[in-house]
This record gives sequence, C-alpha cells and structure tokens, in this order.
Amino acid sequence: MLQPAFPVLEILARLPPGGLLLTPNNRLRNRCQQVYAAAQAAGSCWAPPPVESLQGWLDKLWFHLQQRGWKPALKQVLNREQRQLLWQRALDESLERQLLNSQQLCRDADSALAQLLQWQLVTDINRIEASVEPLLEKFALGFSDDELPLTAMIRAFAQQLHTHNGITPDQRDQLLLRALQEGAIGSLPQIDTAGFAQISPLADAILHAAAKKVVARPSVKRNGEIRGAPCQNLEDELYQAARWAAQKLERNPRASVGIVVNNLGQCRAQVEAIFARVLEPQYLDPQQRRYTLPFNFSAGTPLAQTPIGSAALLLLELLRDEWDYAQLRNLLFCPFWGREEETWLHSALFRRLQKLELRRIDGATLRYWAERTAAHLQLDEPQLPRQLELIGECTRRWKRAPAEIWAARFSEMLTALGWPGNRNPDSQEYQQLQHWESALEDLAALSACGGSLTLSQALQQLRQIASRTPFQAQTHDGPVQILGVLEAGGLAFDHLRLVGFGQQQWPPAPAPNPLLPIQWQKHWKMPRASAERELELARELSDDLLGASADIVVSYTAVEDGVHQGLSSLFGNPAALSPIETDALSDHSAKLAAATALENVADNRLPPLAPADCERVRGGAAVLKAQALCPLNAQLRYRLGARGFVQPDIGLSPAERGNIVHQVLAEFWQQCGDVAHLRTMDEEHRRDQIDSSIENALRNVRKKHTHLPAGFWGMEEQRLVRLMDQWLQLEMQRPAFAVEKIEWEQQVQIGGLQFSLRLDRLDQLASGEQLVVDYKTGTPSSKDWLGERIREPQLPLYALFQPDARAIAFGQVRHGDCKWTGCGELEQPIDGIKAVGDVQKDAPFATWDELTEHWQRGLQLLADEYRSGVATLTFDRTADNDSELWPLNRWPERNTAE
Repeated sequence: MLQPAFPVLEILARLPPGGLLLTPNNRLRNRCQQVYAAAQAAGSCWAPPPVESLQGWLDKLWFHLQQRGWKPALKQVLNREQRQLLWQRALDESLERQLLNSQQLCRDADSALAQLLQWQLVTDINRIEASVEPLLEKFALGFSDDELPLTAMIRAFAQQLHTHNGITPDQRDQLLLRALQEGAIGSLPQIDTAGFAQISPLADAILHAAAKKVVARPSVKRNGEIRGAPCQNLEDELYQAARWAAQKLERNPRASVGIVVNNLGQCRAQVEAIFARVLEPQYLDPQQRRYTLPFNFSAGTPLAQTPIGSAALLLLELLRDEWDYAQLRNLLFCPFWGREEETWLHSALFRRLQKLELRRIDGATLRYWAERTAAHLQLDEPQLPRQLELIGECTRRWKRAPAEIWAARFSEMLTALGWPGNRNPDSQEYQQLQHWESALEDLAALSACGGSLTLSQALQQLRQIASRTPFQAQTHDGPVQILGVLEAGGLAFDHLRLVGFGQQQWPPAPAPNPLLPIQWQKHWKMPRASAERELELARELSDDLLGASADIVVSYTAVEDGVHQGLSSLFGNPAALSPIETDALSDHSAKLAAATALENVADNRLPPLAPADCERVRGGAAVLKAQALCPLNAQLRYRLGARGFVQPDIGLSPAERGNIVHQVLAEFWQQCGDVAHLRTMDEEHRRDQIDSSIENALRNVRKKHTHLPAGFWGMEEQRLVRLMDQWLQLEMQRPAFAVEKIEWEQQVQIGGLQFSLRLDRLDQLASGEQLVVDYKTGTPSSKDWLGERIREPQLPLYALFQPDARAIAFGQVRHGDCKWTGCGELEQPIDGIKAVGDVQKDAPFATWDELTEHWQRGLQLLADEYRSGVATLTFDRTADNDSELWPLNRWPERNTAE
C-alpha cells in the first residue's frame, strides 16, 4: 500500500480529542484514511479518523455556517464560469477600449483578485481604493485607472457581485476567518498539518483562528541512493521510466513505484500511451475489453476530451446548421449515435457531400442529400433523415434563452439523437455520463448571472465547463502512481522516478500576473512572481521528493530546443544510470524479426477485367495516363475507386477556374464559328459576345457558390475578359480555320477497352486538314506524347480516331502566356505547332504516320496492361508519387524497407 511520507498513525494517536489532521489535497487525505483503516482489527467497529483536506474542511465550515443561518454566509459562492460572466460585464463597463482577448483578461483579473485576497492585501473589495492606495504609495506607484486598470475592473465586478448576491471563493474564506474570530464557529484544540509545501497567508490565518494550537508535521526523510538518467527527448524519458517501473514490479509486484512527471497535465495522453505500451501491451488491442491498468494518474482528463463528453459536444454542433467537411466527417462517423445498420448511409452521405466540393455544408443541403441517399440505398425507415429534420426544426425554433433552458434543450436533443448509443456503457463511460450531467447542471447555474444567451454563447459556455471539469476514473489503486510535482508531496514510495527535471524545466520560469504591479508580487512572494520565488519553492519541493524514497532516479532531456542541458542543479551531481533498451513488447518484436525469414512474393497483378468492365471504362483517357505514371495507382484509383476530393477553399478551386475557361471558349466558338467571322467583328461586337459567353458559363457556377459576394463575380468576369482578349488575339494570327466540333463526345476502343472521350475542339483547316485541340490553363509539355509510356494520352487518342487529323496541340490559355504547343504535319504552319521531325532529336519517327503508329503501340500497351491487371508500384516520374494513395500502396513503408 502506498504510504504517506509522515507517520500518520502516530500523529492521529497524539491528537487530542476534537483535534484534526489537515492535508493539502484529497489524494493524501484518502491515503491517511486507508492507512488508518488497515491498522484496525478485522471485524471491529471504528469511527473514521479526523483527517480532512484543506479545501474539504473549508467547505464543511461554510456549509455549517449556512445551516446555522449566519447572515453573512447567506450568499452564493460563484464558480469559475459564473465569475467569468460577471468579469466580462465588469470589463465592458470599466474599459472603453475594445480588446481582442477579453476572456484572458477576465481570467487574469480573477486571478489577481484572488491573490490580493489570499495575501490579505485587500479585505473589502467594495472599498478597493482604500486598500490599494497605501500599497501603491509604499512603492511610489500611481493610482489612476489608466495606470492600474484592475481597480476600475474590481469596482465594477464588486457591483456585479452585489447585484447577484454572490461572492468569490476567496471572499468566502475571508468570511470564514471572520466567523472564527467572532466565535460563530467553535475552535478546535489542535490542528496538525502534513504534506503542505506552501500555504497562503489567509489560509494560515484561518488555521490559527480555528485552533488553539497548530502543529506542522514534517515528512520523514528517507536518505537513499540518487541516480541521474540523461535521455534524448521526452518520449525517451517516458519509455525509460516505464521500463524501469516494469523491472521494479517484476522483482517485487507489491512494491510502490512513483513516477513524478514535471508538467504532467501537458503530456498526460503521451504518458498514458507509453506506459500502456510497456506495462500492458495487450491493452492496445482494439478488441480488448477495457480494464483497470496497473498505474494510476493524479491528473484527470478534461471531460471535453473523454469519449462521452467529446461526442456530446460534437453532436451539439449539429445545431449550428453549417459545417465544414472536417466537422461533418466527425459528426457522421461518431460511434455514439445512430443505428449500427445505418453506417453505410452515413458513409454514402458524406461521400456524396464531398463531391459537391462546397466550402461549407448548410443544414438544408445536409437534410436534402440525406433523404436522397437513403432513398437510393432503399433503406427501410431510415433514422438519420428524421433526426436531421428534427435538428433543423430545433435550430429554427431555438433562439435566445437563459442557460437553464439551454441545458434542458441540449439534454433533449442528445436524447433524440440516441446518444450515447445503443450498447450498455462500461464503468468508465457510466462515470463520464454522471460528470456530463453535472456539467449541464453547472451550465444551468449560469442563469443567475448570464441572462439570455444565444446558441453560440451557450455552446461556448458548456464547452468551457466540460474543458475545466476533470474526469478521474474511480478504479482500484495500481502499483504504479503517476503524479504531478505538487500531488506527490507528502507521499512515500519504495521506488521513485522523476521525469523532466532538466535545467530549463526546473525550477519553472516565473509568470507574474500582468494586472498586478510586479513590485507587489515580488515583495509578498506571490505565485510565479519571480525567479527567486520559483527557486525557493522548487528547492523545497525537490527536498521533499528526494526524501520520499530510498531509491530515486532523476531523468532529463539532454538536448532541449536545440540547446544542450544537464540535470537541474537542485539535484546535485548523481551517478548516471544506464539506459534500459528493451521491454516486453520490443523483445517480442525482436524475436519475431529473428525468427525464420519469410519469403517475399511479389504480387504485381490484380485479376483481369471482366468483359463487362471493358465495355465502358470509368475515367476515360485518364485511365491510360495513370497506367503510364504508376500501374498500381491506376488500378487503385479507377478500378477500386480510391480517390479523394478537392479540398474546398474560399472562392473557386483551380479545377473550377479551368472548367469555366473551357466553358467560356466553347460558348464563344459556338456563336462565332470560324476565324473569318472573328476578324470581321468590331471591338464592341466582340466584347458583347465575350460578355455573353462569360455570363452563360458562370450561371451554373454562381448557383453552386451562392455564398460568394457580387464583388467576387465582378472580379472573375474582369479576369475572364482579359484572358479572352489575349487568347483571341492569338487565334486571329492563325491561318484560316473553322471550328468543326466543340465538346464532342465520342466512343473509342483500343486494346479491348472502350472509352468515352470528350473532345474540347476540332478545327477544320483551309487545306482540308484537321487540328485536334485541348485547352490547358496550366503549362503542358508536348514531350509527354513522345516517350515509350505516353504520359498525356488524351490528344494522341483523339487523333487516332480522327482520320483527317494531321496535328494535335495544347491551347495554353494563361494570362500573359497564351500560346500553342503541339506537333503535326500541316501545309500552313502555325506558330508553336512543330513539324514531327523537329519535335525531338534522334526520335524514331519523322512523319505523322510514324508518330501515330508510335501512339497506337504505346496506347495499346497501356490498355493491355490495365485490362490484364498489371499493378506494379513503379513511377515513371518521382513527381507522380501521389501521397493521397499512400495508405493503400504503402509506398513510404516499401521505400524504407528497401
């Protein structure tokens, strides 16, 4: 059993009747009670020992005063959120300037007032000037509200407290001191204190007023061996600590092992993951039922980060009626609501919404597609559409309301959604449900201070409450205790390891309150006021830790932020401990790796396409392009449907801008027809036709992006006008031509595969030849047509099925860089379209017919590969290593293994 560092049984035995033993926290109080209970005879009846934590004892005194009807105690002690609301109102009244982070200022003000009260520098906040003025004069400081804005804020805050008949916890402590001094509470014969590092002046005054005698009981020092352990980083420190603890438990399973982690609250998740991996590796199995781990934490997890709490807050976001894709993904795939048999509906709905490529999804769109998707899947009485319709109705009806009404509404909505799911919660989830109900009660308690709240304000308040509400699962004690520095005070261990005590971490850096004069904080040694104060406290805490065990290891990170550091000087210069390189899981992995070598069998083929799949291949010419760049990625993307979606952004995506340019050009040439007509147009007529084409092209895009303002579309129209002017000037420099076909769909077959192609444009030249055109808003290269594996097969594929085609070309439509890029055999040359023989030096083809034969062979090869299932993970260019498909082709793992 984990023991206190002081002789608790001896202290309790020496207490006079009516005496009391006080500890700094509930953890140490519980240890004292357990030690006392273990010492009692089996089967005997005994009264609980007179042991209390300081805060618990003060709460009992306050309850006693209220029960007796002591008039000054008939006030409500406000919690953190209630005080935050009143501070916000006080800030609005006392400061005229608008601040970017008023919430942080309110928290600083609340902390500053608490320090003034706890250090007994202010006894009555209603007369703040009278208390503060002599303090300012003592240090020759000014007194105006501009020089010390805290005084104005405290005056306004005091008025808010008076209006709501409330007090702060520190004012409550002042009233307790007054009640003890006036005799409203009877005094005790003796109070013993144990495990305290430091105590505030107000708390010390209460102790001396409550008892005739106050005795500070020191901890018993255990002088033992101290060793240092330099590590590479925090992760290495934690692994070394976990392996060290495992070794101690292997030698003696009943030993008490303490792990004190500096700044535990900031790395709790990492600590838990590493200790579970080392001490209980089977716990990481997703199929493993949850059970009590062999270690306990002193730091709880915020309720907002627990599975139940985070799911509840996430589902309440449905009331906002507008979400981005990340929020919507988390909502639809949350496991704590909805039927299990509707998982397919949630998945299909999210995939359909992604295809819309909207920046944000509103409630109407979500509800519409939920109905459509459920009907398409032919589900019987789907629950999701009804739930979303109910939420939409609540969003329309629920406007401003007091906090208690919002608490009831939130509970009602979660019930309607079936939260927390159909299965029975386990022990920890049940405890989280109880904490959630307490959080809703705290939200309802804001009605006395908050007035009427909007939905956003109510959700924000609930999130803040859940974030500051710690969840500590009630489990049996394990042999390993993982604690913060303050929580470890007053405890004794068989073995103790300190983690994170390098020169830069210990003592911690000072962080004085920005609203109090620094001279005050240094003079009265307020929390985090100065380096001297932090050094003094760190020295005291270090001495307590070094006396808590006979076997101590202190670890630190040898390099922090790129700077070499040593162990904190407060621990001296202990001998170094050799690192522990292995644990049970790593040993098991090493044994597997050293076992009989496995034979690697290359599996570079998928099953061939069925005849029905060859009739109309999904993806068109893009399939052959993907096969040329990486066969496996082509099979994954076009046969298995592994594709992502464009991440929506503000405005239009690059793909949408390119499609708009294609549509504008198609609209224009459908009206214009040929270059002769273009040349005869005067400037006004050409501008009208350009404007008409742009208007028609943007009509459908406007409907999709209704959130974009009129000014955005005006700028887009101006961009398109400038681009069209530049492109048409290039077109007019060409020899005579007529636009034969625009956006023409054609069915073609090659290598046993049938493709559906959409041709951007086919020009009929005066000589009877045809030119195949593909618009590009990027920077294409004609070299991609000439290699053995044709990287850009679209135009070559078009050309093979146009008997009169004698050239192909990219029309590069870019602002300031409009040009043609192509090759062929034309009687009348076009600037940018080279003769076949001039395209590539030492090329195996010199004429158009030879080039088309090369394309026929190359495209036939790619089509045969795709049809037969060739799926090698090789890249024609390293730039085509699409990271989007890494989870499936596992390229990083294969590359590392090689």
